[in-house]
Amino acid sequence: MKTFPALIARIKPHLLWLTLLVVVAVLPLGRSLLSTTEVLSEQNTDVTLHFLYSRAFGFEEMAKGNLPLWNPYIYSGIPYLGQFQSALLYPPNLIFLVLPLATAINWSFALHLFLLGAGMYFWAVFRGLKSAAAFVAGVTAMLGGAVMLHIYAGHLSNVCSIAWIPFVLLGIDGWLKRRHAGWLAVSAAAVALQIYAGHPQYFYYTALVAGLYSVVHLPGTPRVWIAALGLAAIYPVGAMLASAQLIPGITATSEAVRSGGVAYEFSAMFSFPPENFLTLLAPWVFGDMRAVPYWGRCYLWEMSVFAGTGMLVFACFGAGRKLENGGRLRLLIVLGCVVVLALGMHTPLHKILYQVLPGFSSFRGSSKFIIFAALFLALFAGLGFDRLLRREKFPRLLGAALAVLGLLLLGASFLITGDRLMGFVNLIAATKESYLHPAAFEQGTLLAAAQDMAGQSLRVSGGLFLGFAALLYGTNRWRWAVWAVGLAAVAELVVFARGTVATFPLADFTYQPVADFLKNNPGDFRTLNLFNADAAMLLRSENIWGYDPGVLKRYAQLLHLSQGNDPEAANQYLSFRAAHPILAMLRCRYAFVPKEGGQIDVTTMADPFPRFALYSQYRVLADSKAVLGELKSPWFDLRKEVLLETEPVPKPEHETPRHNIRVVDSSTDHWTLEIETDRAALLVMTDSYSQDWRAIALPGSVQSNYTLQPANYALRAIPLAAGKHALRLEYVPRGFREGIALSVITLLVVGVALSWRPLRERLDFDKTA
Repeated sequence: MKTFPALIARIKPHLLWLTLLVVVAVLPLGRSLLSTTEVLSEQNTDVTLHFLYSRAFGFEEMAKGNLPLWNPYIYSGIPYLGQFQSALLYPPNLIFLVLPLATAINWSFALHLFLLGAGMYFWAVFRGLKSAAAFVAGVTAMLGGAVMLHIYAGHLSNVCSIAWIPFVLLGIDGWLKRRHAGWLAVSAAAVALQIYAGHPQYFYYTALVAGLYSVVHLPGTPRVWIAALGLAAIYPVGAMLASAQLIPGITATSEAVRSGGVAYEFSAMFSFPPENFLTLLAPWVFGDMRAVPYWGRCYLWEMSVFAGTGMLVFACFGAGRKLENGGRLRLLIVLGCVVVLALGMHTPLHKILYQVLPGFSSFRGSSKFIIFAALFLALFAGLGFDRLLRREKFPRLLGAALAVLGLLLLGASFLITGDRLMGFVNLIAATKESYLHPAAFEQGTLLAAAQDMAGQSLRVSGGLFLGFAALLYGTNRWRWAVWAVGLAAVAELVVFARGTVATFPLADFTYQPVADFLKNNPGDFRTLNLFNADAAMLLRSENIWGYDPGVLKRYAQLLHLSQGNDPEAANQYLSFRAAHPILAMLRCRYAFVPKEGGQIDVTTMADPFPRFALYSQYRVLADSKAVLGELKSPWFDLRKEVLLETEPVPKPEHETPRHNIRVVDSSTDHWTLEIETDRAALLVMTDSYSQDWRAIALPGSVQSNYTLQPANYALRAIPLAAGKHALRLEYVPRGFREGIALSVITLLVVGVALSWRPLRERLDFDKTA
């Protein structure tokens, strides 16, 4: 019972600094935190393409008492809970049940900015930094380009997952130093929360970095094998705590388009470009995405490492601080390694990891490792400010070097000419990684604006380096100069962060005219939504495509086939060019086509199939490629015959049955049907097939069991005997219930282990470490 008051007593001295972190997290976001109509992020980024609609669908269903396991509104149906980004079980997302949608999204960003800063603060304090220096580290982590530009890009799950990284590293340090199992619980809990937060790539990359960090810090540790065993337990325990999400996620991923990995060319995309280390010095040298479009490689929100000029100066000073047990060198080794990992295909290591490291080939965007570099940079910034607080003299040589760097940046700003800039633009375009075509610069106004932006960014940074060098010289004489330079560094980052913030009106992305059209034209059909695929979740209109990497592989291959693409190369991206009969089979009645000026045209497609139909004609093709080949044939009649991959039991009679199909009830995850048929037949449902859909016989049914199997490669078929049927189709991911039980049991076991005093004291065997 003494544990909680003791915890409060330990936190109390830090409340002022944590409160200041709250203020710093809120300042850049401003009035948007009070708005119910304005949403944080630039329009046409991931909030408007996905999260706005996914959160609306998922938490509206939860508010009704339904935990949606399946999403019927995109891709003709797709696992929902199993798509990690749904984040239905993530505790902080409870705000979506009580706040308006726009407000909840905005506060989710703000909350996780604070959590990131708080985690960084406690990690720095644990490493021996004074509270003010730990605050500097927290601000650097929160407001740098590696985080704030993800808010600009609407990367909600990215920011939520990033927030827990410092807690993972804090727990590792705590275990190595104090050797108490409570620190392992801190790391394991952070690992679990990362999984629930909804971005498996950050979870995976954090595991790699945590492993590297552990290996680098283990040598010289007392009782090294016990220390190693404790560290090895972190991720298994974290996975068990999160198994309610992890098991359905693994199940869904096994059927997704990226199952088995992606091609190396795809995996190598979005590697951190070496020239983008310039953003460490001048954040807008490649454009600010507003006045001047970003003309560097890939996307700036993945390719910026700006941490503030003042904070970079602190980090340079902090990197010279000697730490116990060679701690400085260990940190620098990890920092160097994550930079190499972020460079991706620009080093030989990336291809080696792609070939040998399990799971690595499932992801693209190794630039995401840059967030770890930013966090270690933040820690060094805190170390540097801590040296100033301890009255260590700022080296004249370092100050002179910073002044020279400032002068060089100022000089470089005046050397930028239109011809030189255009040459650089062409070099970047030649890599085929830039999304701004060089032809855009043929307009002299854009080239001039880009030249001015690059020059201004270099001049501002050069002036700031000179200013900070002067202030830091002053810290050697005047105590107040330490606080002045700290305040200036924080203010610089707040101004930068404020300049990255964008909002959009929620009303612009609710598509009221489309909602009105659907209301006036009801029916059991799907649409081809070409203006914003995932908006179907908000409109509650079933769509044949979507915007999610978790699209089922069979379904993606079928749709790529319909548009003349190679099914073997299918992915989540597809341009629709033809109204193939497969689209009618998927019940597609209307296509919504965007026009200039924000207007949307409605085009009527072919007469769609019904959702449920009985077939008597079928063929079995055991080879799935043969099924796709037959579906591609112009002579195959989708309305008369069904292609299967295994023999149906019972076998349909080859005469058209007289039948009646009645839908008793349905939800996101189930259908209850009553069917009468005078002959054995195949019931075909024109929704996406998944191996976790099953058919269950209800009382009074002529069959005691039913088999659900793929039809026409990606739909569902159930063989029926003649007679009356009562059955329930339901989607339950394999291991879902067991995953919930495992999460609850693990949580109870960990709680008991940490609260039971005899066990706690026994685990705390190295109090003097």
